[in-house]
Amino acid sequence: MHTPQRITEAVGLWVGSLIAPIFAFGSLLRQARIFHPQGINFRADVRPIQGADIDPRFTELVQGLTKGDALVRFSTGMWSVEKIMLPDVLGMSIRFRADRDDNFKPEEGAQDLLLVTSESLMQLPVAALATNQYNFAGNAYHGMAPFQVAEQDDMILRVVPATQIDVTGTDRYQNIRQAVDEDDVVFRLETASQSQPMKWLPLVEIRLMSEVSLDDTKLAFYPFRTGQNIIPQGFIQYMRPVPYLLSQYARRA
Repeated sequence: MHTPQRITEAVGLWVGSLIAPIFAFGSLLRQARIFHPQGINFRADVRPIQGADIDPRFTELVQGLTKGDALVRFSTGMWSVEKIMLPDVLGMSIRFRADRDDNFKPEEGAQDLLLVTSESLMQLPVAALATNQYNFAGNAYHGMAPFQVAEQDDMILRVVPATQIDVTGTDRYQNIRQAVDEDDVVFRLETASQSQPMKWLPLVEIRLMSEVSLDDTKLAFYPFRTGQNIIPQGFIQYMRPVPYLLSQYARRA
């Protein structure tokens, strides 16, 4: 994990360490993640966005992200059920440069991104009501807190659908399976400065190729896997690493 560079980050790491045993105990009882307990995984192809004007600051980043396969996991936020019962946010985790031949474990230079259908922590209650729970491919997913992106501080990230996918059923897992089987399901990764949050800059295109079956107890995304120089910043981000690690250990116990 990166050493905190700001006082707020050091405080976040301290607070996260204090609350980590709570998450670990919850994961032990549930034998699953506390958040995003049930998911579905896809192999994805990552490419530069055709015709997009890439900011020169991110040229090297785009080249790095597009080397090799990616793994995409869609998940529920709280409820481990296939059909919708209560308001919830959805999650999208992406591992760039995943080893396709070794259960999509991280290769050298791997980068994990963990995103949800809420722009910030404070907006979670509203986002839970606004999220299209029937359609994993019908939502925008956000990093919720700032990142350093290619040495640019205080950037935000989102992944938005690049294709329109209509769904007919109430089972969101079957909906995304059917969409990938029958259509091109494509997302775009974009970044923006916190000072200009409406000026989104394109990075790469993420195309879902096929579903993959993985042992969910062994699959572990980590917010500080930063092989492509996308580095979490701020209080909220630094609260995450210790609870993630302890929870992953507890749910395998």
